[in-house]
Amino acid sequence: MCVWRQTASAQINITIPKIPKIKKEKPAPSTSNSQAATGESSTPSQPIAPADAGQCSGDAVLNAHLQDIEKTRIQAEDYKFGVRDYYVENFSDNENLYLKAAEWLSRWPVNMVQCLNPALDNLAAIAKRTLPTYHPTAYSVRNVAEEKVLRSAINDIAEATVFRGGFKQATWLIEKDGYNFPTSRFKYGIIWAKYPNRDDGFCRIIYVNLVQDYAGGGTYGASYGKFVVSEFAGYLAGN
Repeated sequence: MCVWRQTASAQINITIPKIPKIKKEKPAPSTSNSQAATGESSTPSQPIAPADAGQCSGDAVLNAHLQDIEKTRIQAEDYKFGVRDYYVENFSDNENLYLKAAEWLSRWPVNMVQCLNPALDNLAAIAKRTLPTYHPTAYSVRNVAEEKVLRSAINDIAEATVFRGGFKQATWLIEKDGYNFPTSRFKYGIIWAKYPNRDDGFCRIIYVNLVQDYAGGGTYGASYGKFVVSEFAGYLAGN
């Protein structure tokens, strides 16, 4: 399961990396309708209301989370490989927290966890069906030397089996300051990898920007990788 479940009493110490200013491109929400073929029921799931609607109503923060979980549920259920190049929409911190529920849910008050649990359980069941079909498609530009630089920004890459890397574009994008002067140039990159020591059953797409800082006079420094975020993905066929 990719949406990890935890009880409110569980103690988890998670270090969430700070996201660099140059970020992964954010996809627009999708409203297409489709369903992955699975051995489970093909009946589309419905939004699940919390067990105690009175307890779970009227809280603006909770309502916002439930709305975002519902958006994620719809997109996860609609996902079909090749229709779009992302699985679900990102929210805060340039990722979708609801696919990584255990990283933050255990820090919340018990009553709020009880309100979120039904919606997250429903999302988990859907992701189990459709997420295995999600593979990177948009990052098809290859450059072996630059892909090695991307790997250097991933501190646990030695534990992984790397399927491939890739870039969004072949040319550099320019980052500028408030005065329109260049500060760096970069390319959006990914590493698609499997971690044998992870027990969630999924691979990872790791987003890393290839960056060169501006050195003046129209020149740039040496390339380095800047980790952005990672997300769940399916396996490469045969691996």
